[in-house]
Order: sequence, then C-alpha cells, then structure tokens
Amino acid sequence: MHHFHPLKATKVSRETNDCIHIAFEIPENLKYKFSYKQGQYINVRFLFGEEDLRRSYSIINAPSEDHSELEILVKHLDQGKVSTYLNHELKLGDIVEVMAPSGHFYTHYNATNEKTYVGLAAGSGISPVLSNLKEALYQEPKSSAYLFFSNKSLNEIIFKKEIDDLVQKFEGRLKVIYLLSREKHFEDELFEGRISPEKLDLLFQRFTDIPVQESTYFICGPSEMIKGIGNYLKKDKKVPSLQVMYEYYAAPDDAENSEMSDEFKAIPNLESMVTLIIDDDEYSFHLNSKKKSILDQALDDKLPVPFACKGGVCCTCKAQVMEGEVFMEKNFALTDDEVARGFVLTCQCHPTTNVVMLNYDV
Repeated sequence: MHHFHPLKATKVSRETNDCIHIAFEIPENLKYKFSYKQGQYINVRFLFGEEDLRRSYSIINAPSEDHSELEILVKHLDQGKVSTYLNHELKLGDIVEVMAPSGHFYTHYNATNEKTYVGLAAGSGISPVLSNLKEALYQEPKSSAYLFFSNKSLNEIIFKKEIDDLVQKFEGRLKVIYLLSREKHFEDELFEGRISPEKLDLLFQRFTDIPVQESTYFICGPSEMIKGIGNYLKKDKKVPSLQVMYEYYAAPDDAENSEMSDEFKAIPNLESMVTLIIDDDEYSFHLNSKKKSILDQALDDKLPVPFACKGGVCCTCKAQVMEGEVFMEKNFALTDDEVARGFVLTCQCHPTTNVVMLNYDV
C-alpha cells in the first residue's frame, strides 16, 4: 500500500520563469522505499484547509546517479494551488509529504545492447524523457541517443545547461536538437515549430543515421503531441508498439467524461456491494453503477485509499479485481498486461456486477 513520507527540500531553484527545480533528501532509513526506475514519478500531498490535494511529478534523476536525493520539476499552472505553492512559497528545509516512486514509463537495459533511443519532449515533459535517456547512456556503453526537445524560446529551454553538459559527457553518443516554437532558431529553420508527425518526418529525413523502425522512443508533452507522434510512429513508420513509450502529464483534453460516453451509458444500472482491501483491512459500501466512481465513493466515506490525479493518468489508485466486474472509462497509465491480469484504475471504475471486490495491496 502507498503511504506518504515527510521529506526535506534540499534544493529550490528557479529553472525558468514558470518552472521550479526541487530536490528532496532521502534519509537512509527510507532509501529502500524510494529506490526507483528511470522515468518514474512521485506524488506529493498538501492540505489546504479541508482540501487534500495531491499531484504527480516525474523524477529527473537517473538511477545510476546519486541516490541521496530525488529531483523534480514543477511548472506553474494558472489556478493550480499546488504548483503555485511550490513555485512561490516552498523554501529550503521545508518538509513535504511524498509518496514512494511509481510508474511504468521505462524500458530495461543491458550492457551488451547496441541500440538507439529517441527522446521526444516538449516543455516540462523533458523530466521523464531525460531520466530515461541518461540511464540508457549510463547502462549501455554501446548505445546512442537523440533528443528532440521543443520549447517556446531559447531562454525557456528547460535544463539546457545540464543537457549540454550531458552532450559533452557522452561525446558522440548523445545528439540534442532544440526546437523553438515562438522564435527564430539560431541554427536552422527546420528546428522551428512544435514536434508533430510532419516535423518528425522531416527530422528523420535530415538525421538519416536514426534507425527509425528499430529505435526505442520516449515521448512526453501535450496530449495531442503524444497521440499524433505515437500514431505516426506505429502506423506510418511501423515501429513496434513496445518500442513507443509515452507519459501523459494530464488527461487528453478531448477525453469525454464517463457520464457522457456511449460505453458508460451501456453498462447495467444496478446497486452493488463493493469491498476494498486496503492494508489487509476490508471496507464495504453500496454503490450505484451509474453514479460515482469507486474511488470517489471511497473518498466520500473517508476510506484510506491512495489517489493522485483522478484522471486515469497515474497509477496511484491501481487495484486488482478479485471478484465481480467493473467498467473502466479511461486508462492512460496501465499496461495491456496489467489490464489482462485484472488491474484497474479505481478513479475510472464503476461496478457492473452485484458484488465487486478490489485489492489495493497487490
């Protein structure tokens, strides 16, 4: 079961005008809990009055780097209480409630591999992409990497110094192309504009040493970018799905609410007895299949369920169906294998049988 732990902020530095770079110290007694894989994220928790707000932020570090701290990037969002607090009020030494790392945005490395990894990132989406590329270069001395990184302007390129240092560190193995969407590029007009299928096609024509079909891709940015590039790589370029990995930092804008979808309307209208297993304890409640999600009802009943985004993007509320059946409206986080094994995102689930049992402890 997931729990929050108090961690001290040991770095609070301005990365760009709207992004803050934060590091948390990991005490010795928690290092086993906070071990992580490249591309994973942490959840942070804040109580503002009666509001219990939780947000997910990707880890910038690679496991091959220093394990004494975890680093994240937080972009300020208008009307975002947590991002506003972290960007403008957090101070060195402050204590923040942090959950142990989770997430599936990574692949496995082998020192004998000789592969090409391609990172495709926009803005703050660089965090998990950079973590993955760094670990690939550390773990596979024969492999190489490309990073195509889009920002609004030269002055707003996130982590530019660190990325440029990595180019020097892994000389000849890491090639970085900065794309600028709102100003002229200082090198080449090809590098102006956002990352799109059309732009990527032109980039592949320029960088012919990228084995397009054999490469492994890490994609993070706006949802329309992820969907467009993902479809382009898998359908047009015939890249195997397992080699195209992506991380949403928000639910796609065009995703319909569960109450509006045809699939939701088709589920039976019934009253169910829902039982949740949490930390070896069982909690039960009645729930109408057409009303709240299982997670929302559990939160209304003040049950100790784990959650963060509530949009089907993170895996924090993941549980396994032990009995009965549920309808899951959205899924931007679970792998096909997890779904086949009965795992669901409870923030998106409605019961479709009279009895349902979910286990959060597996």
